[in-house]
Amino acid sequence: MPVFFALGIGGYFLLLQEPALFSSAASSAALIILLLIFWRYFVIRILLVMALLVSAGFFTASLRSWTLATPVLEKEMSPRVITGLVTDVRHYSSGKLHIILEEPQILSRNMGSAVPDKIRLKVQKYDQLPYPGDRIRIRAGLMPPPAPTMPGDFDYARQLWFQGIGAVGYAVSKPEIIEKGAATGLSTRQRFVMAEKIRTTIAGDAGGLAAALITGQRSGISREVAENMRSSGLAHLLAISGLHMGLLTGVAFFFSRFLLSRSEYLTLRYPVKKWAALIAMGAGLVYVYLSGGAIPTVRAFIMVSILFMGILLDRKAISLRLVAIAAMVILVLTPEVLLSVSFQMSFAAVVALVAVYEKRADWLASRPDRNVTRNWRQKMVFYVGAMLLTTLIAELAIAPFALFHFNKLVQYGLLANLLAMPVMAFWVMPWVVVYLVLAPFGLGAVALYPMSYGLEIIIHIAEVVSGTPGSYSLLPTMGLWPLVAMALGAIWFAIWRTQWRIHGLTVIIVGFIAALLTPQPDILIDNGGRLIGVRNMDQDINLSSLRAGAMTRQRWAQRSGQEKAEKWPQKTGGRNTGGENDENWMSCDRLSCLYYPRHKSRQTLIALIRDELALEEDCRNAQLVISLVPVNINCPSASLVIDKWDFYHKGGHALWLPENSGDRIVIKTVAASRGNRPWSKIE
Repeated sequence: MPVFFALGIGGYFLLLQEPALFSSAASSAALIILLLIFWRYFVIRILLVMALLVSAGFFTASLRSWTLATPVLEKEMSPRVITGLVTDVRHYSSGKLHIILEEPQILSRNMGSAVPDKIRLKVQKYDQLPYPGDRIRIRAGLMPPPAPTMPGDFDYARQLWFQGIGAVGYAVSKPEIIEKGAATGLSTRQRFVMAEKIRTTIAGDAGGLAAALITGQRSGISREVAENMRSSGLAHLLAISGLHMGLLTGVAFFFSRFLLSRSEYLTLRYPVKKWAALIAMGAGLVYVYLSGGAIPTVRAFIMVSILFMGILLDRKAISLRLVAIAAMVILVLTPEVLLSVSFQMSFAAVVALVAVYEKRADWLASRPDRNVTRNWRQKMVFYVGAMLLTTLIAELAIAPFALFHFNKLVQYGLLANLLAMPVMAFWVMPWVVVYLVLAPFGLGAVALYPMSYGLEIIIHIAEVVSGTPGSYSLLPTMGLWPLVAMALGAIWFAIWRTQWRIHGLTVIIVGFIAALLTPQPDILIDNGGRLIGVRNMDQDINLSSLRAGAMTRQRWAQRSGQEKAEKWPQKTGGRNTGGENDENWMSCDRLSCLYYPRHKSRQTLIALIRDELALEEDCRNAQLVISLVPVNINCPSASLVIDKWDFYHKGGHALWLPENSGDRIVIKTVAASRGNRPWSKIE
C-alpha cells in the first residue's frame, strides 16, 4: 500500500503545473466506483486497487498543498521594523541565531506583496536570548525563499513553503523582547529552555550532542563535529530515530519490568510484563513531544507502539506490515515528507533490517541448536556479529540516498559503529532515561555529567575515524530515476518470499549502472548571473570567482564530487582564440574568458563575457556566448547566446555540451525545472 501511495505523491511533485484539486478527487472517486463494479474479478480488482492507491496519494498531496496555501513574499525588501511571535529558535554553537516569527507585522507604507504568515531570520547579535513564545521587535531585510542553486537541485523554498514559511531574511539590529511568553507543558519553549540548560550544564560539543539526543535541538553541535559524524558513518546518532527510541523504550521496559517483578505479590497476580509495556509506551510518547516530533521520531514511536501492542495482545508485531502502517500514517498526514532525506533514509534502513531479520529469525528457528544455552564468549561473538550485520545492512540500504543527497559514501562506518554503538546503548541512553526521570525534580545534572563522558568518547571516535585517510569517497551526483529504480528494486526484493524477489536485484543493478552513467553538466551559471562554473580536462568544476555565492560554490562542488571548487586558471599574456592543438583550455583577460571544452568537442569555442566591451570581438569568433551583461548586438558565429536577461527571467542554467561540433546543446534552467507551483510562482 505505501509504495503505490508514495508513487502518487511523487507524481504530484513531478508536475510542472499545479493540478486542479477537483480533477484528482474525481479520478479517485471514479476508481472507487470501478472497483465496486469489478470487485468479483481478481486481476482487475488488484489493478484497480493499485491505481486507486496511486490516485489517493496524488489527491492527498494536492489537498495538503491546497489547505496550506502559504503566502510567499514576491520581491526583496530593504531592512525595516518587524514585530512578531517567536515560534522557534536555533541557537548555534557559533552564537548565531535562526528565528522563526509567526504573524509578522511589517512596518511599511507599501508592501507590494502579501505578508507571509511566517518568516525566518538570521540574527548575528543579541543582548537577551529570545525564547519561543516571546514577542519581539527587530529590524530586518526580507527576501523570497531561495531557488535551487542549479536545475534539479534540492528546492529549499519548497521545504520552507510546506513549513508555512514565506520569506527569509537577515537582521540588522538586535532583537528587542516586547512581551515574554509563558511556559506551559511540553511546549516548544520548554524544549528550548531544556536544551539551553543542558548546554549550560555540559560545555562544548558534548552539551550540544546531549541536547540533540534529548530535545532534538541539533543547532548546538559545531559544524566540525557534525561533519566528523557524517564522514565516519555516525550521523544517524544525531537525529532521534529508531535507534534512540528503541533504546529508550527498551531501557524503560526492562527497568520497569525488573522493578515490578521484585514484588512477588504483583508478579503472581498481575501481568507485570504488560504493565512494563504500557510504561515504555508512555516513555516513548513523552520522548516524542520532548524531541519536537520529527519524522524519524514519529515513525519510530509508531513502530515501537505497535511492537508493545503485540506484547499487550500476546502477538508477534515485528514485521514489514508494521513498517507499512508507520509509513502510511506519516504519508497521509504529511505527504511532503516523501521528499525529505530523513524519511527516505530512515525507512530504507528499517525496511532492509526488518526484511533481513525476519528471514534470519526463520533460519534460527529451524536450527537444531536453537535452544542450546550459550556461554558469555558465544554471547559476545553473537552481539558483535549482530551489530556488524545491522550496520552493514543499514549502510547498504541508505547508500543510494546518501549518494543522491550528499554525494558521499562512508568507508569505515562498520568500524565507527562497532566502537560507538556499545557506548551509546549501554551508557548514554540509560542516562538519558535517568535524566528524563530526574529533570522534573531539578536533578537532571546528576545524569548529564556521567552521560557527557560517553558523548565525549563518541565524538572522539568520530574525529579519529573521519580523519583516517580514505574514510569516505565523494562521487558526482546521480539522477532521480536511477534512485527510484534502486529503491523500487530493493522494496521488491524485501517484500517477496518467493523466487520473484530475484528480479528486484536486476532492477537494483540497472539503477546502479544508470547512476554511474549520469551525465554531469559542463557549464553552470547561478541564479543571479554572477558566477560561472565550467568543467575542466579532469572533469572537475572550476569557477569564475571565489567571492560570489558561497553556498552556490559549495553546492556545485558537492554535486560534482569535489571537496571544493577552485578558480579556473587564467592564461597570461593575452588570449588565444583558436587551434584545436592548443593545450590551454581557458584563456582570459579582464573583460572575458575563452573556454575550450577539450573533454568534449575540440572545435567548440565558448565566450564567457564579463564586460560589454568584449562583446564585439567575442561574438565574431565564439560558437556559444554566455554573457553576464546584456547582449544587444548580433553574434554571427554563435549558434546560442545566453545573457543577463536569461538569468533574470529563467534563473540558473546548466548546459551539457555535445561530443561533436554542430550537435545540439542541452540546456536546463532552474525556472523550467521547478515549474509553476505554489512555492515557485512564475509571474
